[in-house]
Amino acid sequence: MDNISYSDEAMASAGLPYDDINWYNIEGQPFGLASRFNVIVFNDANNIIDIEGPVAIGGSFYSPRGLSVGFARDGVSREAGYSPDLVRFLVGGNVSMTGPLVVIGHVVVGGGFRAAGGSTYLIGKDGMTIQELEFLYQANGGSQYWTPTDKGDHFVVPSYDVPRYIPASRIGADIPGFFNDARESIGYYKNCIEALTPNGSVVDNNYEWILRGNDPVQNVFLIDVRPNGLINKGIRAEVPQGSTVIVRLRTGPNAHLQYGVYGERSKANETLYVFEDASNIYMEKSSDIWGSILAPQAMFHAHPTGGHVSGNAALGAFAVNAASGFEFHYYPFVGGVICQAIAPAPVVPVPEVPQILPEREEQPVAVCPECPTCPIPPPCPAPEPCPTCPVPPPCPTPEPCPTCPVPPPCPAPEPCPVCPTPEPCPTCPECPKPEPCPECPKPKPCPECPKPKPCPPCPAPEKEYIPVPIPIPAECPEPEPCPVCEECLIKPGIIMGCIWGCRCCNAHEWEVKLYKRYNDIDTLLYCVKIKNYGCFEFEVPYEGCYILKVMSSENCCKTFWCKPIITLNNIGVANFMFE
Repeated sequence: MDNISYSDEAMASAGLPYDDINWYNIEGQPFGLASRFNVIVFNDANNIIDIEGPVAIGGSFYSPRGLSVGFARDGVSREAGYSPDLVRFLVGGNVSMTGPLVVIGHVVVGGGFRAAGGSTYLIGKDGMTIQELEFLYQANGGSQYWTPTDKGDHFVVPSYDVPRYIPASRIGADIPGFFNDARESIGYYKNCIEALTPNGSVVDNNYEWILRGNDPVQNVFLIDVRPNGLINKGIRAEVPQGSTVIVRLRTGPNAHLQYGVYGERSKANETLYVFEDASNIYMEKSSDIWGSILAPQAMFHAHPTGGHVSGNAALGAFAVNAASGFEFHYYPFVGGVICQAIAPAPVVPVPEVPQILPEREEQPVAVCPECPTCPIPPPCPAPEPCPTCPVPPPCPTPEPCPTCPVPPPCPAPEPCPVCPTPEPCPTCPECPKPEPCPECPKPKPCPECPKPKPCPPCPAPEKEYIPVPIPIPAECPEPEPCPVCEECLIKPGIIMGCIWGCRCCNAHEWEVKLYKRYNDIDTLLYCVKIKNYGCFEFEVPYEGCYILKVMSSENCCKTFWCKPIITLNNIGVANFMFE
């Protein structure tokens, strides 16, 4: 049997369609429809940081950090996980996260939802439209400019303005009913497996339990560590290749995992650990568990520093330290469990059928045999007459067939439920009236040119005419021209600038957003995207306070040098800030 972890087929079918969140049993599969989830928890869970496959939580989820769902650890063909309709993060209660939620797939929540800005969902494009995504993820108080982003081979649903998710009521999903049916189905299979008779042996040495079986289909083993519940040895199976390994663990109320590795990676898809009687499972050493866990009644306490479960997991609840790096890896269990394969088939007794002999037509006549030459025997006695065969009693008169009871009348069909009245569309807020443009300052009048001083009168000549050189009075200087008033270079009501690339010298796509702050509330006015470099220009009222934010719109790792090179050419407003 091939290991199907991370295959395109397994990843493509992982999760549930958002328009059909109902429970279905799968023959031979203890996890049923939950086999499409990496982990299903029937009550609360917290502080998980990474789940490679989908997750379903019946209670609430809390975390002071972020969570990623659906990203393959080894980077194999991420495109296989893109889907237009599959839900990969399903929670029946509330979601409260301080960090962002990043999911390859849809997010459906039955209660309240809170996650940090930057939460992103990657949705496949096969048959999905942006209009459908806008309807599914519309949120009260969201920006009127919000829209999913087309990334070529998939859509991105961002939550940069308000937290976004699909409310269960919007798609008519009965999430409590789904988890009730899942608990009943998984509990039935758990009871069924606990009734199986072990057909393999367990060899106990100093550091591991060796499971030896020769059944080519299914090998069942029992490890009983009651009353202390210490599972302080490794587990390794020696069975035919491709056969299923079922390990029944009897620990008492508390199971204590105190070893580093359980199972083998090559058999992870074919190994199932069934905790029969544990109410709490404590991972007291950071452990690698290769195989699936069936413990719908138990609370799993993960190790404070990390560890992982590589397989399906059905748990009653999950808890771990907020600083832990615990993870779930997607190695789905292959199924094919045969619950009655080992129990002997019951013997059905065969009833005896009495024989009726036929009547004889002639009575046999006894004939003496011829005697050899010997003394003459005495005459043979007369043969006894054959007994008369008893006359069989007459067949009893068959009882008359009972009259078939008249079936009760069929109950009247229940009336179809009345479709709920759709919620009215929210009234679009009225756009604020534009503030009047400020008046341009009037240029100051040019100063008046000074009047030239009058030339002094020429002195009167004396009577004696002595040739004396007479100075010729100089001409009055021309008045200096009035200075030209400088032109105002700032255009009021215009915020304009350019991005000239990134300091890391790589090409990025930038998002330039302009907010207006009023009464400590920031309202998004403009949002433009610039690839690598380009210019932007926004027209706003002069009076007001504005904030300009520039950030990379790409989902990639950033370095210290990733900073935009920006020039601001015109700031024609009264108050301006830049981030």
